[in-house]
Amino acid sequence: MKTQLISFKSILIASTLILGFTSCKKETTETTDALAAQSYNLAEVEDENTQTMADQAQSEGAINLRTAPVDNSSVDLITACATITRDTISTPRVITIDFGSGCTNGNGVTRKGKVIVSYTGKYRDTGTKIHITTENYYVNNNKVEIDRTITNNGLNGSGFYTFTIHSARHVTYPDGLSSNSTSDKVREWIAGADTPHIFSDDVYSITGTATHTSRAGTLYDANTITPLIRKVSCHEIVSGQVKIIRIGNRERFATIDFGNGDCDDVATVTLDNGKEYTINLKH
Repeated sequence: MKTQLISFKSILIASTLILGFTSCKKETTETTDALAAQSYNLAEVEDENTQTMADQAQSEGAINLRTAPVDNSSVDLITACATITRDTISTPRVITIDFGSGCTNGNGVTRKGKVIVSYTGKYRDTGTKIHITTENYYVNNNKVEIDRTITNNGLNGSGFYTFTIHSARHVTYPDGLSSNSTSDKVREWIAGADTPHIFSDDVYSITGTATHTSRAGTLYDANTITPLIRKVSCHEIVSGQVKIIRIGNRERFATIDFGNGDCDDVATVTLDNGKEYTINLKH
């Protein structure tokens, strides 16, 4: 089967390929859905990035939020430019990361504003809740509003820590348009938990569902078929499958395969008619 290369920058780009009934309509739909895919990707990645900041824990369990440098500079999210304030008196405890008027990391991403993390207990303790919000937080001139709640469910039958996560994201763009998305996931910490001072070996398995309302008001949903594997040392998801469906036309769908575990920026999309595309995930 012939595989075509598509260079859109998002895991939801498959939806731009399966909609529309005439060539003119399809072109318009693909342009609209490409913007939707890019906006979803921004919200999803930045949501996960705030989690990565909170996941960096000291051995005694207190949240550290200072990312250890690793080979991939995009993982070093908090630069020396940012100010970190810890409130160890309030209940729950609060940590504020303030990027001020702008801090640019090694990957060329500029952040400004605040990320605020509150937590009720030690990171590894069953029942600990971590709440992440943002305040006037911008990523490359896009205002990103995140409300993310993480609950530590303790160890599962395989001996791995699991976390239930609910997130709501709102992104406002320089042109004044906006998009919204929500997700409900379970994150399983499948590697790196036994090396608390080394963060680059952390690996998570993620399952769940998500919805996204695009700038044009179009609603999408996504469901994991096989768990998504996120390595902290990689910029993108490295394996797993997701089914993407445009609500209102649910018989049309695409399956995205993120690969075999290598750190790369590509995935394979298979449409409901069997047609395959290679997409570029880099953003």
